[in-house]
This record gives sequence, C-alpha cells and structure tokens, in this order.
Amino acid sequence: MGPAELVAPLQISPAWYVAVSLVLLIALFNLFAPLIRLAAGATEAAGPRVPIPVRSTYLSRITTVETALGAESPDVRDAARQLAKVVRDFAHDAWGVKAEHLTYRDAAVAGLDDLAACLLGLYEAEFAETEPAGLRAQIADARKLVARWS
Repeated sequence: MGPAELVAPLQISPAWYVAVSLVLLIALFNLFAPLIRLAAGATEAAGPRVPIPVRSTYLSRITTVETALGAESPDVRDAARQLAKVVRDFAHDAWGVKAEHLTYRDAAVAGLDDLAACLLGLYEAEFAETEPAGLRAQIADARKLVARWS
C-alpha cells in the first residue's frame, strides 16, 4: 500500500464545501440583518404589548374604585390609595416591574413617565392637607395609562 492509495480516502467531499459556504452565508446574513431591516424601512417596535385580558381586568378595577367613590360617604383618600394600588399592580402585570412600594420619583427615574405622572396625581390626592374634592382627573389618568399601554 503506497501513498497513491491513501490519497483517495483523505480527500474532502464537495458536500463539505457547500455546507461551510452555507454556514458562512448564514453568519454574514445574521451579522448584517439589522442593516438590511433598516434599509428595507423597518421601524423599531413600540415595545411589548400588554395582553387584552390584563387591560380589561385593570379597567374594571378602576371602575370598581370609581363606583365605591360615588357612594354616600366617599373617602377620597382611601379611594386614592386603592387606585394607586391598582396602578402599581398594573405596572407589575404589564411590564414586570416590582411596583408594590414604587414611588412616583422611582417610576420617573426608571423611565416610566406615564406611571410617574399618574402616581404623582394620586399622591397629591392622598396626602393633601385638606380633604381633596375628587379623583375624576386621577381616574381619567389611570384609565389612560392602562389604555395607552395595551
């Protein structure tokens, strides 16, 4: 058995060249995919959408707080506290934010400006020196927050 007989088994099959070329093409495509999407006119996604059942659940909870506020002897501070809890729970379920003790400043620092604005209005109603007149604006803000991020 001479060297001429060993050459044939050691040769690389043309299928390997095809496979390596295909892998390199896929790798190059993945590398340049963001540029290709940008050139095609694709825009950045608006972010993850909130599922519709989450939205309807929190809109109904806001309505429950509003209904309780319309009772004979409404406690506006307690309603503001409940509404703040609803808004924080929504932030947790919608975005995964640990919001149980989240203040409006924490939300603003985290980049959740809509949540911060909603919590600020609720803080003003909950911690006002005099009894607040009502929560119509805060309820509308909470509804906008839930509807906007869905």
